[in-house]
Amino acid sequence: PAAGAAFGGAAARPAAGAPQGLRLVPPKPAAPAGEGLAVAAGDKVQHAKWGVGTVVAVKGSGNDTELQIAFPAPVGVKRLLAAFAPVTKI
Repeated sequence: PAAGAAFGGAAARPAAGAPQGLRLVPPKPAAPAGEGLAVAAGDKVQHAKWGVGTVVAVKGSGNDTELQIAFPAPVGVKRLLAAFAPVTKI
């Protein structure tokens, strides 16, 4: 029997005008801050937009870990949450 036929109806169909061929994918769980990015003051990092910078300070822990990174002028020192910062250690 077709899906839905067991309930006395036709198979379920997408609503009129609904995009075809799309499927919902559950989001990936967020990695804990610092996982895969163990940095300390003095380390060099690469930022997606601002280039290479030097870690000046690391404050807090877990999802509240804050990085202070000095980038070359005109960018300057930036304060970023480690959990969201697009940086990699180099």
